Amino acid sequence: MVHVLNTGVVVFPGVEELDFVGVWEVLASTQHFSPQKFFQCKTVSWTLDPVKCAHGLTVKADELTENLSQCDVVVVPGGPGIKEAVKNQQLLKEIKEAYESGKLVCSVCTGAFILAEAGILRGKRATSYHTEVEKLSKYGAIPIKERVVVEGNVITGAGVAASLDVGLRIVETILGKESAHEAAEQIEYHAEKI
Repeated sequence: MVHVLNTGVVVFPGVEELDFVGVWEVLASTQHFSPQKFFQCKTVSWTLDPVKCAHGLTVKADELTENLSQCDVVVVPGGPGIKEAVKNQQLLKEIKEAYESGKLVCSVCTGAFILAEAGILRGKRATSYHTEVEKLSKYGAIPIKERVVVEGNVITGAGVAASLDVGLRIVETILGKESAHEAAEQIEYHAEKI
């Protein structure tokens, strides 16, 4: 029996491209080696109008952010557009409902501030972009300068390129370490220190 893990990837004006595309690439790769249980990504936004990202890429959401709690995984990227995204009460409500229903809720980079604004990082260890991570303490979170932090059903990732690592941690959390290793091999990603 095929089990599709529906993944809602939030996009909004000014979203950082790699924040969501890296996770997407990792999760989509599972279809190549795990045909019975794999991730299927869709973009979600509060608008179906074209969304212009931080560096000029334009995307169009597949669905509105009306039913995030029906997703198995929710991915919230960051970017300069978070200044407006954190004001979207419907988005924050949907993220909180997904979290409260036990879904895996993840952020990359400054997307952590959207999770914080939704009220789901209080008392939790979390990470974000290295120059911003300490500001998470204003929301009652415990700032950690690590690439990826897992706290229950919340995964937060550091800066932009940590998107790939967040994707791999999602795969590991749901499909296991072997599948995460296969996903890394599939996209030929081996994290190295520069």
